[in-house]
Amino acid sequence: MPFALMDAYQAYFDSALAKALARYEELVGQAFTAPVDVTCADHQDFWAYAFMDHNELRLEIASGTLERIREVWANALTISCRLPSSQRIELIGDEDRAVETSVAWLLQHELNHQAIGHFTMIPGAGLSEAQCPTGLGIVELDTSQPSLLGELTEQEKAEIHRCLELQTDHDATEIVLGAYAKENWPLFRYYAVCILAVLFIIEAEERRLSKPIRQHPFASTRLFMLLGHLTELPMIPGIKRAQAEGLDHLPAKYLPTLDEIVGYRQAVMSPVLAVSQVFAEACGIPEAWNELGSAEAMFADIDTILINQNRDVSAFRTQGARQWAELKPTNDNLLMRTG
Repeated sequence: MPFALMDAYQAYFDSALAKALARYEELVGQAFTAPVDVTCADHQDFWAYAFMDHNELRLEIASGTLERIREVWANALTISCRLPSSQRIELIGDEDRAVETSVAWLLQHELNHQAIGHFTMIPGAGLSEAQCPTGLGIVELDTSQPSLLGELTEQEKAEIHRCLELQTDHDATEIVLGAYAKENWPLFRYYAVCILAVLFIIEAEERRLSKPIRQHPFASTRLFMLLGHLTELPMIPGIKRAQAEGLDHLPAKYLPTLDEIVGYRQAVMSPVLAVSQVFAEACGIPEAWNELGSAEAMFADIDTILINQNRDVSAFRTQGARQWAELKPTNDNLLMRTG
């Protein structure tokens, strides 16, 4: 690739990283915990790779990653234009801004591998999104360092990368979405749709590689987690207020009204679920849409967790909720180790 074009890719990712670090500091309330460097690799495939080099977080991202995100957004908007106006993707800004927002979430995802403590759990290892030249999933670089991997059961070893991905999904999404405010409903919908683009690209990569063990959760699982986060979002201000006041219960007056919750689901969550079909098709995996389950089943599974506090695999109707429940024991074990 010509040097000038590679310089343009590098400048794009440098700028995106600077914005991601500023967003992290704004939402978390402190600067990121380590120096970060991003390098763009001249490679046509979609992949991103994160590892620690001494005390610095190093991110390597293929130029093909940006091109794939651009391609999927172009496909998605073409598909969207053929839909009734009420079902189309609603952008905030232009297509380039949507691409930038999807890249921003991917970078937050990589940053949070370090922020959560994943590289402390597996020192001497890197973590990849899709197949990079170094490897796939957890890539051991220095086996001389003591690692959590030696303490896990075979089942936990098979599940660990999927759990790490769910953890970083959660924290990256929390940072990108920001705090709840009713006037931000269009923004929450927009951010969630930009996240979908990356989730379905990674799902398409998993299917293309067709490995015996998946390194990433199903797109349906990651969508389930995203919708679950959106469901909780309006409740968080009231929960924090009750905690700050030392209450042992959550007063109903601290929560949004039923009308607001219903309106929020209709304006934010239902469109996000509907648009997931567009991105499944835009990524060339329309069959992934059929695996999501109906909107009724998806929202029922979310309520099973948030309202009924049920975590049993048999209680769920959708693939995403079931995989979430299957991974939860290993995920809880890992979370205890990261504090």
